[in-house]
Amino acid sequence: MRNLFRWLPALLVFAGITLLGVYFAQPVYIRVDGQTLTTHPLALTVKGTLRQTGVEISTEDLVIPPDNHLIPANGIIEVHRAVPVHLLVDGQPFSFLSVARAPAALAHQAGFLLFPGDVVLHNGAPVNPIQPIGGDAPIYLQIKRARPVRLVEDGGEKTLFAIGNTLRQALWQAGVPLLPGDVLSPSPDTPLSTASKAALRRARPITIEVDGKDIQTFSAAPTVGAALAEAGLSLQGLDRAEPDENSPLPADGRIRVVRVREEIVLQQKTLPFSSTLQPDSSLPLDERRVIQPGKYGVRVSRERVRYEDGVEIARFTEGEWTAAEPVNQVVGYGTQVRVQTAQTPDGTIEYYRKVTVYATSYSPCQQGLGRCSWSTSSGMRLQKGVVAVTLSWYRLFKGARVYIPGYGFGVIGDVGGGIPGTYWVDLGYSEEDYVRWSQNVEMYFLTPAPPNPPAILP
Repeated sequence: MRNLFRWLPALLVFAGITLLGVYFAQPVYIRVDGQTLTTHPLALTVKGTLRQTGVEISTEDLVIPPDNHLIPANGIIEVHRAVPVHLLVDGQPFSFLSVARAPAALAHQAGFLLFPGDVVLHNGAPVNPIQPIGGDAPIYLQIKRARPVRLVEDGGEKTLFAIGNTLRQALWQAGVPLLPGDVLSPSPDTPLSTASKAALRRARPITIEVDGKDIQTFSAAPTVGAALAEAGLSLQGLDRAEPDENSPLPADGRIRVVRVREEIVLQQKTLPFSSTLQPDSSLPLDERRVIQPGKYGVRVSRERVRYEDGVEIARFTEGEWTAAEPVNQVVGYGTQVRVQTAQTPDGTIEYYRKVTVYATSYSPCQQGLGRCSWSTSSGMRLQKGVVAVTLSWYRLFKGARVYIPGYGFGVIGDVGGGIPGTYWVDLGYSEEDYVRWSQNVEMYFLTPAPPNPPAILP
């Protein structure tokens, strides 16, 4: 037993030497940027192994396991060389060395976090931010960071992350294109750097009926008037719109423009003149002459006429005045009793008045009484030579002698109904010599003339 303890230290030293020999006899694999070096170093640590094999490392390189650790049991040492990285973030340059290859990791190393909507360009081409970039060449990345934009669209609100120089570009990149007629506030050309919030009103299809045709367009205007202005159809003068220009756009999108105009028209109306009679002793009975000619007057009215789409729909009289007063006509009527003669089939007659009358005829049984009657208003027996006249003439000329060509001499001795507005006589006959009359004829009033014959016949 004493001999065993005496040899124990020597045995321990021999075992240690044996273990070291076995340890150093195992190979070590050094992987550097995809290449593997095999070595049998006389070193215990990773750092010593790398130094013995001539693999130089910098502080930016990544060594697995770390260089101050013992050589791992599997004998594998990995060295990841740092490469130059050049970042351009929203126009700001950054340069450093890094063993990272994923763009997101490189951005994080530069102090930036990537968010949805950010764009990473490698050599000008978009890349996946979490996909490592292969190779050991310097890395050049351009990072366009998306800006948040709060978009209010037709009452709803959402936040977009987009890139671009202007608001228009940012919305397009975010999948929100602007369509014809859309209204964006602020303007689509507003720099994105100054636009954190925008309001978008989507245009609706509208049909404008104007001047006999339909115009199809799009509009996001808040009112009918604004939509018409956008379409270059602003209301002018008295024009009106249906619906009213201050109304919101109609649900059916149909707007009618009514062209309205007014014009002033002067209308002239003739004013009749009156005619007065005055006696004229230089004229024989039943003759007349114009002493003063009459003139028509003129009445003028000022009218406002309203047209809608070329059709008159209203007319208003705004004033009237007499431009010229009528001038009355003065007619002289004869009062002179002038005895004249005329040759007739019945001989020469002497008369003081000649009047055109409408002559009819009657007889005792041709009076429409349903019976025969020979009586007259004067008491004379009805037969040829009795002349009936209207009551007004009968009162003036009862018993007067007259001559009617084709009838002969007669005496006014009866009253008939007459024909309104016409000088009329009814020529009497007996049944045996009755002749039908229905014509105009001259009737002569025979002398002697009465002292004051009526100048105007009723």
